[in-house]
Amino acid sequence: MEEVLSRLKELLAELPPHLRRAAGRVLDRPQDVAVTSMRALAASAGVTPPTMLRLARRAGFPSYESFRAVFRTAVIGGGFRGKAASLQRLGEHGGDAGVVDRMGLAARDNIGTSFSEAGGADMVRAAELLRHARHAYALGVGALHWMSCYLQYLGRTVLPELTVPPANRSSAAEEMVGLGKGDVVLILSVVPYAVQMLKVAQFARASGASVIAVTDSRGSPLAALSDVLLVAGTASPQFYPSMVGLVAIIETLIALVVSRGEDATLARIAVIDRHRPVEGGYLES
Repeated sequence: MEEVLSRLKELLAELPPHLRRAAGRVLDRPQDVAVTSMRALAASAGVTPPTMLRLARRAGFPSYESFRAVFRTAVIGGGFRGKAASLQRLGEHGGDAGVVDRMGLAARDNIGTSFSEAGGADMVRAAELLRHARHAYALGVGALHWMSCYLQYLGRTVLPELTVPPANRSSAAEEMVGLGKGDVVLILSVVPYAVQMLKVAQFARASGASVIAVTDSRGSPLAALSDVLLVAGTASPQFYPSMVGLVAIIETLIALVVSRGEDATLARIAVIDRHRPVEGGYLES
């Protein structure tokens, strides 16, 4: 990333005004390239999206995505220890308030990135696949396994066919015997990408099932294997990728399923309304 920034500084004097504004925006806050869509970054610089593409090409990149990938690797990628050390430096210089402010900014940026990158049309496509699936599965590794459990919990009344394979099995494919046309596999995977999830995507495609990938980049190895690609913002000063963007996508998918559902959907939800007071598990509001 530092090499790219140095290259942009060298180019500034010879760039036309619109490219100079775009380059200045990148130089002022290079981390925004990693966590902001090309359209949003262009708007904040007062230029058009094609200008950002032209800037990337002047910097020696064949596409804006390849240009952005350098910044994503610097800001999002890297080892956990390196990011933890960076967080400690932030605390040393900005104090507790600096850490809190940066986490808040990252959370807001990630939610915005998720809605701009995932796109309403693709989220609707994903919701329709889930709604009409013969069988649906949600999978993730580590913290993302619990995100898939959250999806199942939210959707238990409107997507009763949604299953989360156990996390402690050596092969997730064993839990999806009989997978085929009409089935849907939703995979959650972010940097560092889990090999097991890549194998699940390959298995699902070979079986004829539809694949929904919720990931952190259009350059993710899951992109080429997915029928619907939903990109979430995950940048964070924390040593681990942020999950707020993925939560936003998951909750939106369920909201779309409910909004496009039938009377049977409302009937299933009404069952929960009736059972909760009877069981006495929650305080009445």
